[in-house]
Amino acid sequence: MPTYLPDTNVLIDLGRNPAVQTKLDNAEQSGSKFVIAPSMMTELTVGVVKGGATYFEQNKKIFTWLQTHSDAILDLPRPFIGKTLGFQSKWSQVETHHHVQRVGMVANSQTFDEFLKRKHDAGNVWSDIDKAAQIHDAQVNEEFTALEKFAKLPQGTFDVAAEFCKTFAAGGVSTPNYSGSIFRLPLNMARHRSRRSEPEPSHGRMIEDGTATSSYSFILLTRR
Repeated sequence: MPTYLPDTNVLIDLGRNPAVQTKLDNAEQSGSKFVIAPSMMTELTVGVVKGGATYFEQNKKIFTWLQTHSDAILDLPRPFIGKTLGFQSKWSQVETHHHVQRVGMVANSQTFDEFLKRKHDAGNVWSDIDKAAQIHDAQVNEEFTALEKFAKLPQGTFDVAAEFCKTFAAGGVSTPNYSGSIFRLPLNMARHRSRRSEPEPSHGRMIEDGTATSSYSFILLTRR
C-alpha cells in the first residue's frame, strides 16, 4: 500500500473542511499510510500563533490529527539524510519527541491562551513558541539571502550539491561516493515542471517511489 507525505495545505484544509478528514480516514482504512515532515509542523505552528484565539479551534483539529500520527514523524532533514548516507549527522538538538511535545501543546489545549501557557510546563523545550512567526520569517529571509548569493556566482564555479555533501565528512575525510547528483534531482524536477508549467502530481506526495523522499532531503539545503 502507498505511503504519503501530506502537504501543509492538505492539513490546513483538514482544519477547515470535514470532508478532507473523511478522505484521509478513508485512505488509511484502505491501507494507505502517512508520514509527517517536521518542516511542515513548523509551518503549521506559525499558523497557530498567527491565527491566535480566532482560529485556534480550527487549528486544533489539525494538531489533533497530527497527534494521532505522532509515531510517523520523520527525522529532521539532516539526520534523515545522514541515515540515508550512513553518516550520523545533525546540527540541532531537536529530537522526534520534542516534535510530539509541540503537537501536544496545541492538541491538548482548550484555548489559545492555554496553548501559550504550556511553554512554561516543566520539561517543555518550546519556551519561545509565541515568537514562532518572527523566528520563522527571520530564518526564511536568511535562507533566501544565501540562495541569492549562490545565484549570483558565475555558472559552474560553485557546485552547491557537491559542497553540501562535503558537510557530511567524517573525521575530516570527504564523504565518499557522493558527488551531489542525488541532491540535484529535486531541483531538476522542479525546473522541468516549471518549464512545462505543470503542477505537482498531488499535494499528498506519494513516497513509495522515493520522489518525495528526495524532495524532503533537498529541504536541508535551506533548513536544519
